[in-house]
Amino acid sequence: MAEDTESEKRTGWLQRPSRFSGFGIRAKIVLPYLILTLIVAIVGTYVVTTLVASSLDERLTNQLLEAGRAVSDGLAGWEMEHIESARLVAFTVGLAEALQDGDRDSVAALGQPVASVQGLECLIVVDAHGQALLHVLRRDDSHEIIEEPLDTSELWMAQDLLKAGDPKGLPKRGLGYHRTDQRRYYFTAVPVELEGEIAGVVVVGTSLDTLLAYFKRLSLADVIVYDSDGHASNSTFIEQPADITPQLYDEILHSTGYTLGENLSIQNRLYRLARGPLRVGNERMAVFGVALPWNFIVQARADSRNTYAVIFSTATALVIVVGYLISHRITNPIKQLVSASQAVADGRLDQRTGIAGADEIGMLATTFDEMTGRLEERTHALEETVGRMRAILSSIGDGVLLENIDGEIETLNTTADELLEEMATQFELGPLHEPLSGGLEDISGPQANPWLLERRQLEVGQKVVRAYSAAVETDDGKHLGTVIVLRDVTVEVEAEQLKDAFITHVSHELRTPLTAIKGYSELLLANSAGVLSEEQRGFLETIRRHTDSLVTMINTLLDFSEMEAVGRLGLQQLPVSLSNLIEEIAEQWRPRMDEKELTFEVETPPDLPMVDADAKRLRWAIINLVRNAWQHTPAGGSVRLRLFDRDDHVVLDVTDTGAGISPQDQQRIFSRFYSVAQVVQSADGEARGLGVSLYVTKSIVEAHGGKVGLASTEGAGSTFSVILPALSDRESGKRDTV
Repeated sequence: MAEDTESEKRTGWLQRPSRFSGFGIRAKIVLPYLILTLIVAIVGTYVVTTLVASSLDERLTNQLLEAGRAVSDGLAGWEMEHIESARLVAFTVGLAEALQDGDRDSVAALGQPVASVQGLECLIVVDAHGQALLHVLRRDDSHEIIEEPLDTSELWMAQDLLKAGDPKGLPKRGLGYHRTDQRRYYFTAVPVELEGEIAGVVVVGTSLDTLLAYFKRLSLADVIVYDSDGHASNSTFIEQPADITPQLYDEILHSTGYTLGENLSIQNRLYRLARGPLRVGNERMAVFGVALPWNFIVQARADSRNTYAVIFSTATALVIVVGYLISHRITNPIKQLVSASQAVADGRLDQRTGIAGADEIGMLATTFDEMTGRLEERTHALEETVGRMRAILSSIGDGVLLENIDGEIETLNTTADELLEEMATQFELGPLHEPLSGGLEDISGPQANPWLLERRQLEVGQKVVRAYSAAVETDDGKHLGTVIVLRDVTVEVEAEQLKDAFITHVSHELRTPLTAIKGYSELLLANSAGVLSEEQRGFLETIRRHTDSLVTMINTLLDFSEMEAVGRLGLQQLPVSLSNLIEEIAEQWRPRMDEKELTFEVETPPDLPMVDADAKRLRWAIINLVRNAWQHTPAGGSVRLRLFDRDDHVVLDVTDTGAGISPQDQQRIFSRFYSVAQVVQSADGEARGLGVSLYVTKSIVEAHGGKVGLASTEGAGSTFSVILPALSDRESGKRDTV
């Protein structure tokens, strides 16, 4: 009964048209499209008109911002001219001495010609006591010396330089009111130096009227400058623009960009206004605005609205005509097709329409019948495939889970359920965690999908589970989720731990007799002069050399076992000079290179950036590479250590002229317990190494955020590259160095 109700809900929309029997099929087809077309026409006209207006509005906004940048750039250029002119006056021979002596005539004789040549509007020269010894104004294309006293206390930029007393101080700049000229000026002040002391200040000024006229030509926009009270003190408009509030002034002055203001009506024209801080460098002196007319936007909006209204009206009429013509061709076997589709929707895939015809409805019915037949075949095949997959998943010993795109986990076999239940019981013995190793990143932080790691090993209590994951994607690349395979590796991990413990124990036990053998052989060699023959001494040398090799191997094995047992490197990183570290290692290995008749070259450039590293661990990694080159390079060959910086990284190349490494071995060279000596004999004919040195080197370098590279050609030698991130000078200076 419930299934019938659900079926009626699904197919009810197909039965509803019968309620409107008063309408013909033609009306039922045409009317919805007519209404939809009218809606689209109205909305389209509005949207297109709005887009046109928005485009024009955006263009106007961009022009305003560009005009603002032009004003800022123009002020910066004017400031450079001020500084150049002021320094030209300050560096005039004899001016500093005249200022020190208070000689007004000499100051005027030296300063006025410079003001005339440079075309300065205002030049003020102040001595070290704050007295104006020269005041020049440009009037009617001539420069006059103003004799009346000048109150220099209003020239705060000059007073700041005098108070600072620094003859090499940076220029000061700002806006101020010139009481003699009764206009606002932009001033720049530069100190005058005499024998390491400040002798005075040179102030160069340009009126805002001149600057705003220049800014208008430069930006092609009208310009307004506001004072600290928000008053529009200067502008290129004939009619004075409206003021702004002090609060808005402070907000704009301390803003980082430009603020689009309101639309204004000035001189019976509409303007769009943008405001920003008037600044040079980091000094903010005032607020300015740039204005452009926007009448054309209103007119363009009206024109586009009328045009697109006509276009969409015509399109609506065409839709009505086309819909009327099409409705003539859709009249007959619709109900039969609907009935068949209802049956298929209810799961009766053996139903067919039985409609034959050459028109569109007939082709649709034929296609529907073919589709239903194929759907029936594929449904049966899919059911068989799903059954086989479930049987396979139930029979495998690993747990299989599926994480969908919403992050929900679904178990796909009973093994997964059992394994998850066992892990849940193990929570009483300890929390779930993932042991870290030196070469892996910490994955405890927030990530979008932590299962996208190819392989993870998890521990909970006494159980160890290894998780393998892979993305599930369709043929066209659509992501459906992630499949996760859980494998209980507790036994394997325990065996690995027993093996590591055994290696550590055996290594410790071997170290004691080897130490005795090494000591006695060295003692015999030290006291064998005239007692032993050369052949006997050669035997002792061989014993000592091979004992040293065994001790080195055992020490390496102990360090490696300790690192593996701890599960992490435990780095103690400080700024380290790789140049010094390489030089120390080179000095340590040079005797052994000479003894083997190898050419040993070391290239460490000066001023190399430091790296953030654990010096002890990094030394271990580099010595492994040097030892590897020494072992596999025959007598007469060469070993080269080259250190250089590249793209904010420090790179160490260890190059040898040994036998090289085959491409097959290069793929496994950094694996644990894999050694090239398994394939290529070392230089003296003996297969050396435990196969852990390159694995350790790679783990240490990657733990430092670096990479290890290999370039090798059989018969031509090998180059191992260590690439580490370089520290900036600031980072190096903040921390202790090694």
